[in-house]
Amino acid sequence: MDFSFTPEQEELRRTARLFVDRVCPPAVAKQWDEDHVCPPELFEGMAALDWLGLPFPEAYGGVEAGPAEMAIVAEELGRASFDVSMCYIASLIAGMTVFRWANEAQRQRFIPGVISGKQRFAVSMSEPGAGSDAAALSTYAQDQGDHFLLNGQKTWCTGAGLPGTLIAMYVRTDREAAKHKGLSLLVVDPQMAGVEVRPIPTLARHILGTNEVSLRDVRVPKENLVGPLHQGWQVLLSGLELERVLLSGGYVGVAQATVDEALAYAKEREQFGRAVGTFQSLAHPLADLQTEVDAARLLTYRCAWMLGEGMPCHREGSMAKLFGSETYVKAARWGMQIWGGYGFSTESIMSFRYRESIVATISGGTSQIQRNGIARSMGLRCY
Repeated sequence: MDFSFTPEQEELRRTARLFVDRVCPPAVAKQWDEDHVCPPELFEGMAALDWLGLPFPEAYGGVEAGPAEMAIVAEELGRASFDVSMCYIASLIAGMTVFRWANEAQRQRFIPGVISGKQRFAVSMSEPGAGSDAAALSTYAQDQGDHFLLNGQKTWCTGAGLPGTLIAMYVRTDREAAKHKGLSLLVVDPQMAGVEVRPIPTLARHILGTNEVSLRDVRVPKENLVGPLHQGWQVLLSGLELERVLLSGGYVGVAQATVDEALAYAKEREQFGRAVGTFQSLAHPLADLQTEVDAARLLTYRCAWMLGEGMPCHREGSMAKLFGSETYVKAARWGMQIWGGYGFSTESIMSFRYRESIVATISGGTSQIQRNGIARSMGLRCY
């Protein structure tokens, strides 16, 4: 059993770490979050290093790398912040789903822009009445011959407010069909008449931002239908395994950075004449955290390997996402405890980690949903 990375993968990791040090070290990522900005140089830099082309075939200007390579980049960017990693993850998840189901004309239309960093995709599933129960969505696209007439309300659409972003939106195209049927994937341009994108104020994750999207009589051309009409549920499910691999990579990276920051402080801060990290009450939690980060990393790369080999890994993806997200939350909470009053200051990096971590067990599938899926894979009827 070989747990090592190839020389090419090690070089990719080294390059990604240098990129974070140069372009978006944690203090810079924190400032971007506080300023609510997503600098163009972030996407330009990722495109220049061919990271945005990693999963795509060479025929479209891509690199044809696998899930492990993408997870490496997600992990290293996570050392800056999870939101920085999401700048990489979010567009690739939607871009790969579009590529997988698109016809050739659509691939030529959408994919080169994603690879160049000039165009991004945001995914839109959630609605006011459809969160974890994604199939309950009601935004309706009525067939009008050469176009769909789209009406409804979407929420938690991450990145939809950035320039050059298209929305890969799951909508209902058949109101008479059963709940998980009659759904379709449409590419919606926020610049279309009748589309309104409103930022949602949040505790953190301000670099990409998340949004409500209101749709009123939006005319979406038929050529923006990706995948079979009424088969959107299958389209949606097809991207979940890659999504969970990449999210887990980001969580591993930011959890490791948080442990490193807590450890550095524990070695420097002295009380009662000694470094606070030498007290067993803090040394043991740090040891536990490092163990859990390593376990989360192993779960992530096991799933990445399985996905790269074409093996089913829905359960493994849920395990990686569940454990990675909860490890980040735990690391940030202990980091705050170890930093004490300094961590409570909004000037500290640890306060930023804490704010950002809170949503990790909610976004991208809640911990409860992940546990339900794992339980069902074990033959348990779980609701």
